[in-house]
Amino acid sequence: MKKHVIVLGVLLLSMNLNAQLLKNLKEKIVSKTEQKADAKIDRKIDVTIDSVLEGNIPFPKKMKSNKNDSISNNQNNQETKRSIKPNYVSKFDFVPGATILYFDNFEKDNIGEAPEGWITSRSAEVVSIEGLEGNWLKLASTSANHLTRSKKQSWGNNFSVEFDLLMLKNNYDPRIDISLINTGGNLVTDEAILNSGKAVINFSAIVSQGNSSRASLYALDKKISDGMSENLPYDSSAPVHISICVQGKRFRMWWNERKLYDLSAVNEEYMPNQLGISFGSVGGTDFFISNIRIAKDVPDTRKRFEEGKLVSNLLFYSGTATLKPESMGTLLDLSKILKETNSPVKIVGHTDSDGDSAFNQNLSEQRANEVKKILETVYNIDKSLLTTEGRGESQPIADNNTQEGKAQNRRVEFIFKPEADTYEKTIGINTTSSGQAQTLKSINTLNNQTTATTNTEVKIQSAVLTTSLPFAQFIKSSDNKYTFIASKEEGNSKENFIKIKLESVNSSLKPETFNFKEINQKNTLYGTKSFAEISNTEAVLYYGATKSPYIYKFSPIIANGHMATYYDESLASNLPAISSNCKFVIEKIEDGKATGYFIAGIMSQGLKPIKKGDAMQETFTTGFTGEIKCVFSNVPIY
Repeated sequence: MKKHVIVLGVLLLSMNLNAQLLKNLKEKIVSKTEQKADAKIDRKIDVTIDSVLEGNIPFPKKMKSNKNDSISNNQNNQETKRSIKPNYVSKFDFVPGATILYFDNFEKDNIGEAPEGWITSRSAEVVSIEGLEGNWLKLASTSANHLTRSKKQSWGNNFSVEFDLLMLKNNYDPRIDISLINTGGNLVTDEAILNSGKAVINFSAIVSQGNSSRASLYALDKKISDGMSENLPYDSSAPVHISICVQGKRFRMWWNERKLYDLSAVNEEYMPNQLGISFGSVGGTDFFISNIRIAKDVPDTRKRFEEGKLVSNLLFYSGTATLKPESMGTLLDLSKILKETNSPVKIVGHTDSDGDSAFNQNLSEQRANEVKKILETVYNIDKSLLTTEGRGESQPIADNNTQEGKAQNRRVEFIFKPEADTYEKTIGINTTSSGQAQTLKSINTLNNQTTATTNTEVKIQSAVLTTSLPFAQFIKSSDNKYTFIASKEEGNSKENFIKIKLESVNSSLKPETFNFKEINQKNTLYGTKSFAEISNTEAVLYYGATKSPYIYKFSPIIANGHMATYYDESLASNLPAISSNCKFVIEKIEDGKATGYFIAGIMSQGLKPIKKGDAMQETFTTGFTGEIKCVFSNVPIY
């Protein structure tokens, strides 16, 4: 008996020591920088300790990420997949957009590093979490703001936003702000948005267990809802899936399968084009985000049914045929029509090109069969109406070399009319991950509808540079202010772009002529009457063999010469005359797109330094570099 007591005492002492060790070491497991700072302690942390922290909650570990739809992923995640239990929610009615604009699961980012292009006021680190698929981004969660690395300047007015959010409570209940942001005339990749972005919609929550969460909703800083006893369940071992849908003024939001909001809340003059995650000063919780998907063109299922084909980007767990619960809204929407029409439908599964083609073929068949099974068992669709087929990676509709393209290719098609089941190839898009060129028909990639290719054009001509800037738009930044932005690379706010800020005399953009301020000031009514005006210009346009000199802004002065030549030793200036030819003209607006031209003088930066002055000296590195003519057509207005 004494021996038993002694053994029991030793065990209890050991447990107390282990518990104290775990308490002291808990915060040392997630961050790479913390691991370095406490290297001696961290080397003693065994994988088995992870499984007992916080009641068997695994913590992020530095592991290699796994690719979606890949054979290696199928092998590496067998244990995880065996634990997946479908929890299909038949009344969940969220339907995502059909055209994927941005998809990010951080699979190509290095573990322990900040993802390139992610915008943050503090820090962010890519980690892998035991028991969960793929890579995750650990967000600095104390007095921090984060923006995605999306490069799409517009989402339109009919779009969806989704992401998975894991919350690990340490000291205080999780506190988070989720914002749909209008970038206010800036490119979506501009870090200035952290301070200047306009929160069109902001969801602010203090998350507690039970019906004790607080959730507030703001529209342009005006509180429109404030719930003091909301039910926002979360589990530290499983992420919450956030779903948002905007259609014009209508705003809907889901927390997992629970719909939180369905109301008119969006000011259509300031449509969102960036997703923000923010945290206050309290801290006390670790936050991780992944599987961010932004898509436009939320489909009209009935219309697609009448046309004969619906293409949906249903989400499955990686390498499996298990449908994720957040995809049930699409099937709910479809089931209503099938019940009404009693119409047969062929369900066709597709994958991206990651992994082995034979595996992908089999996977596409399994996924089609799983969708058929759900329609039968959950929504009571007559199984005699449903047939299935798998086409693997053989019919890509987007570039498999991009995250967005691969996400687009992982799809399930519903064929209602045999004549709509078509697929043709055409030159122009890389469709295999190895870079081998395949081709596909230039159609609407999701609805099988013929669409006009973008005909937006911006052509620049000058003595030093002739080029095209294919990505262009007008963005409303305030009541009567717009910004014209054109760039060579989509979303690039660092180089090869121009930005012209315009102040209109109208509440909306219309055909009119905008002059530089220096020209408007010559009008005797200036100051008592409003004039359409170019308020500011900015550019980074390289025109030499190197990145210096470069065009950095535009001027109402058309001249050639180093700025130093226009100043004497007393630093008095004698600038060339202003040219009345310099202006920005919108000639016409049709279908929300503007056509016109812009003429101005070029100002270059990075010229040879020249000093001028006697008692006081100034070094000049800028100058005038002739005239620029810009012609634009069919530039969308957002």
